[in-house]
Amino acid sequence: MFSVFNLTPPTEEVLRKIYGSIIENFYEDGGYTDAAKSAAGKVTGLTLSLYNSLVEKLPPTPAKFHYIFNLRDLGRIYEGLTTVTPDTVTTEADVARLWRNECCRIFADRLVSDEDHAVVATELEGLIRRGFGEASDHALKVPLLYGDFSQALGRLSEEKEDLRLYRDLGNFDSVRSTLDSVLQLYNEEVKTMSLVLFQQALEHLTRILRVLRMRRGNALLVGVGGSGKQSLTRLATYTAGYELFTITMSRNYGEKDFRDDLKELYKLLAVKPVVFLFTDADVAEEGFLELVNNMLSTGMVPALYDKDEKDVMVNQVRSEVKSAGIEDTADNCWAYFVSKCRNNLHVVLAMSPSGDTLRRRCRNFPGLVSSCVIDWFFPWPADALEKVASHFLRAESLPEEHRTSVIEHMVHVHESVVTASKRF
Repeated sequence: MFSVFNLTPPTEEVLRKIYGSIIENFYEDGGYTDAAKSAAGKVTGLTLSLYNSLVEKLPPTPAKFHYIFNLRDLGRIYEGLTTVTPDTVTTEADVARLWRNECCRIFADRLVSDEDHAVVATELEGLIRRGFGEASDHALKVPLLYGDFSQALGRLSEEKEDLRLYRDLGNFDSVRSTLDSVLQLYNEEVKTMSLVLFQQALEHLTRILRVLRMRRGNALLVGVGGSGKQSLTRLATYTAGYELFTITMSRNYGEKDFRDDLKELYKLLAVKPVVFLFTDADVAEEGFLELVNNMLSTGMVPALYDKDEKDVMVNQVRSEVKSAGIEDTADNCWAYFVSKCRNNLHVVLAMSPSGDTLRRRCRNFPGLVSSCVIDWFFPWPADALEKVASHFLRAESLPEEHRTSVIEHMVHVHESVVTASKRF
């Protein structure tokens, strides 16, 4: 009654052929300099070395259940490597730095300890120095911030043209200047959000923006409550120029209500890019995650629409299907509609790592890990807590000679509670 299929992993030779062809053809046909083409030819061997090393050195454990590295991750690295343009990547050092950034975003951002981060950093440094020689010093500079939002303020406030070139953004000062201005505009136009963009928050914000700007990019943000996952997602969505969609919980909210909300989401997806922010608090029933898992894996929830509703959606895209040169049968139109919605859909899951709930959910619904780029939020460092405390106490009438002491005390209390809870 059953058939068993065993799909053996492709050999390294096959992987070199596949990924090498992707990047070499992209740089060959894109008008890049000879130096960039030469550097691109080295990337595949280095990527596979890093991948094999991390699979061996960072195996999944009960506490690190999401340390599952597979070919989808390699695909995401190459997607990042092929989002640049010839005017932003011209030298071997540019390619090396871009490659390091993409590897860090896909492999390093999900790691949960400083020791694991050190493993990736050491591997990357060794491979870059071996592969890129003199260009390695530039490639290893910190901070490492890439994005396409440097002109976002002009696009949002004055509707200026924005080419959205994905490039090295330099240092935190330039990124903070842009995003502080965007945050101010958000507070004026949408709603006031008391957000302090300290260094670590800026890092997470650029990571979320990177995922949202990727086609079919979905993210799993993992951090304790209050770490800024939702606020940063809202700001990133606004910066990207997308619409945010969330569900509103009510008493007796069940699967039927959730399906009705998803129908509204797909109406929006048919016309524009939308970020669907889904949090721990939205999981009124575990069955909701089954639907989200389907959205991540296939782009559509099975049996979401009745036949009449499905016909309406099909007719909406019929003219687009014809203009694309595809025969406008019902099946073709539906496949086109699903593909279009999937391209416009960006699911951002904001989850807490506390207890074993997340581990169980990721085991039951593998799409939460395999279809998402994971960003693990560490506890905020002391300097971040200090900036937040300073920001919120700015309007308070404290004796100036004690202001610094009050701020330091707040930071101390917060950190001591974290330390005590770990010990407990």
